[in-house]
Amino acid sequence: IDDLPLMPGLVEDAAAGMVFDAPAGRIVEAYATGSVGRDAILRFYADTLPQLGWRADGATTFRREGETLDLEFADSGKTLTVRFALSPATAGDDKQ
Repeated sequence: IDDLPLMPGLVEDAAAGMVFDAPAGRIVEAYATGSVGRDAILRFYADTLPQLGWRADGATTFRREGETLDLEFADSGKTLTVRFALSPATAGDDKQ
């Protein structure tokens, strides 16, 4: 996701992602892995994303200009995988 910073310690898995432009907006799915804790990742994005115009809507959801960004986690024991899912906000979701 072009305008989404990647936290230090995470490495993007470019082969696993996908981008789809729809009339309602873009749909992007990106993955990154690393030996970083879930809490550290959430702190990084909670601190960083508001500087880029995103507002928190819960611990793992952010909203900006008609888009929703969800962070989801999968822990394999040694590494943590973060799924970044960007989609158009549904009606009434993007109240600013």
